[in-house]
Amino acid sequence: MPCRGVVSSPEGARPGGRVGSSAGAELLSPTAEGAPSAHPQAEGSPPLLVDDASIGAAVAAEGPLGVDTEFMRTDTFFPVPALYQIASERGTVLVDGQADASFAALARVMTDPTRLKIMHSLSEDLEVLDCHLGVLPQHVIDTQLAHAFVTPEYGVGYAALVERHLGIALAKHSTRSNWLRRPLSPEQLSYAREDVEYLLPLWERIGTELEGLGRLDWAMEEMARLLVRRPPPEEHYRGVSGARRLSRRQLAILRSLITWREREARRRDMPRAHLARDDALLGLVLDEAPSPSLDALPKGLRRRYGKALLQTHARGRDDPCPPPRLPEPLSRRQGELAAALRSSAKACSERLGMAPELLARRRDMESCVLHWREHGDLPPWFGAWRESLLGDEFRRRLAGLPT
Repeated sequence: MPCRGVVSSPEGARPGGRVGSSAGAELLSPTAEGAPSAHPQAEGSPPLLVDDASIGAAVAAEGPLGVDTEFMRTDTFFPVPALYQIASERGTVLVDGQADASFAALARVMTDPTRLKIMHSLSEDLEVLDCHLGVLPQHVIDTQLAHAFVTPEYGVGYAALVERHLGIALAKHSTRSNWLRRPLSPEQLSYAREDVEYLLPLWERIGTELEGLGRLDWAMEEMARLLVRRPPPEEHYRGVSGARRLSRRQLAILRSLITWREREARRRDMPRAHLARDDALLGLVLDEAPSPSLDALPKGLRRRYGKALLQTHARGRDDPCPPPRLPEPLSRRQGELAAALRSSAKACSERLGMAPELLARRRDMESCVLHWREHGDLPPWFGAWRESLLGDEFRRRLAGLPT
C-alpha cells in the first residue's frame, strides 16, 4: 500500500487544563451504553477495538490524546500496523491495526488541528500513520523532543521520562514481541497500555516547564521541522553515498536506477536492500557504456531484473535534462568554520541548560555552511527560534565565506 499524505505544520500547544494521570483509569466498559465493542481477549485483559463505530466512540471525546503504535517490519517495505494505543481523560483504548475497518475516525482526529496529540519518539509512528491511514498528524508534540528543551538530555526513553517527571517506575518488558499474534498476551496488553497512558500527565509536566521558560513556541516550531513530506522516489538518489563524486550524466543514471528501485520495492512491499543494494547500483552507474556489464551484480538480481536494469540505465544515460551536480564536500577551511559554529551553538545550549543536539548537530552546522556557500544566507530550516539565539553570531562568522 503506497505511503501518501502531506503534513501541515502544527499550531502552538499549551498544556492548559488539569490532566490527571490515567494510570489507574479503567477502559471504557464494553457493557455501557454507547461504549466501544470488545474483541475477545485473554480473561481480565483489555479489549481491542475492531470496528469503525467503536473506534469513533473511543476518540469522540474532546481534549488531548496520547497516541502510540505497535507494528512489525522484518521483510516488508511498509510497516505492518498491529495496534493503535489511544489515551484520553476517559482512559486508554487499544485499536486493532489489523481490523477490517476504515479507521476513518482515527484518521480524522489525527488531522484535527484543534486537538493536541501527544506522542513519544514519534518518527516511526508517523510512518505507520502515513502508510496505513494516509495521514500524518496535525497539532502534535513529541515528549522526547520537548524534554530536550528543558534539560541537557536528548533522546531520553519513555520509561525514564515517566520515572523522572511522574515518579512512577514502569515494569520492564521484552522489546521483541510479535504484535500481529492474536490473541495478544496479558504482558503485551499491559505493555501496550503503559506505553501510552502516561503521555498526558507527562506532557502536563513538561509543557508547564516549557511555558515557564518561554520555550513552548520553540518546541512547537521544531516539531514542524519533523513533520515534512518524505522526498519522492525521484529524489532518493541524493542520499546515496558517493553521489557527490558523480558527473551530471552519472547522476542521471543513478537517479533513474534509484527511482526504479524505490518504485519496485514499494510495489512488491520488500526492503530496498533485498531488491538491490546501493553499492550494486552505484557500480552499474560508473559503467556509462551503451550496454553496461551486469557481471558484478548479484546473480539473483541479474536473473530477475537484468533487462529492466539495462532499460533503466539507458533512460538515465539518455536523459536530456540530467540533474546538477551535488554540492561539493566542505573544504578544510569550511570544515573549520562549521566546527566553530558548532562550538558557539554548544556554548549557547549550555547557558540555556538544554540539549546541545537541538542546536549543535554536526550535520546541521555543515548544512549552514553549505547553504551560505551556495545562497549567501542561513538555510530555511534554521527558523525563528534558532535565529533569535544564534542568527547574528552565525552571520558574522559566515560573512567572510565566498559565495
